[in-house]
Amino acid sequence: MKKIWKYLVGHVYADFNAIQYALVFALIACVLCVNYSFDFDDVILKRQQGIFKFVVYFLFYAVPYYVVLLFISDVGKNVFRNKTFWIKSLAGLSALSLDSSAPYLRDWVSVTFDPAMQLWAYKVIVNLVGALTILLPLGIIYNHYDRKEKHYYGLFPKRFDASPYFQMLLIMLPILVAASFLPSFIKQYPMYRISEAHTLLNIPEWLTVAIYEFAYGFDFITVEFLFRGFMVIGMMQFLGRRAVLSMVVIYCFLHTGKPLGEAISSIFGGYLLGVIAYETKSVWGGVIVHVGIAWMMETIGFIQKAL
Repeated sequence: MKKIWKYLVGHVYADFNAIQYALVFALIACVLCVNYSFDFDDVILKRQQGIFKFVVYFLFYAVPYYVVLLFISDVGKNVFRNKTFWIKSLAGLSALSLDSSAPYLRDWVSVTFDPAMQLWAYKVIVNLVGALTILLPLGIIYNHYDRKEKHYYGLFPKRFDASPYFQMLLIMLPILVAASFLPSFIKQYPMYRISEAHTLLNIPEWLTVAIYEFAYGFDFITVEFLFRGFMVIGMMQFLGRRAVLSMVVIYCFLHTGKPLGEAISSIFGGYLLGVIAYETKSVWGGVIVHVGIAWMMETIGFIQKAL
């Protein structure tokens, strides 16, 4: 934990600019205010269809990302002249938009699977689709532009100490147990919903649960790879430490469909995980924390439902 605190203090000391940080967080506050006042995520974003849904999501992410770089004047005036920056940033934002919108996926599931297992199938597939929408395209970008770095955007760090992140999980465990008695927690978790998938597939129910939970955890790996790996480690050559701040904005916008408290906490959590990725050149700290908390909440939710 001391190591993580050292990373955070050192990064803030080197990166903090009161005016620029204030502008960025003012932008975030305005977007969150509009979203939760008018239910923008549900009314506009999620109601779009087909390829137009991808376009709307792309604008939702791309506009604030580039506006933030304009706020960070000492960075923006240089990167906007760089062709490679445009190629990489547009590729990353396109991958994120494709993964978020998943155009045609729900329609395909509805005509491919029995109605009794469509919800289970959709949840599993949408959590695994990041292998095609994120890992594959950004792998192509890495192979063309960053192969000499030999880190694959933090998936293969030279050195990595996992112990601080498991310590964080131990600290979080009693907090999550206490939260699990709240009605909102009991209503939300576990994310797995009982279905007839196991009956239709002729397999034990524990196996459909295991498949769902694996896919649920895998989605957090692709999230960490995109946000902390590509958008921080992959963009630091252009943005330096400011790659963390610009990433945080888009990471917060990813959570606009969640409760307001979760969207706000994503700002601080995203910033911390971004700093860790920047300092360690690894995404695995974020993966351990993200997947660990998700699976602990699922486990606690199953226990609460069984009591």
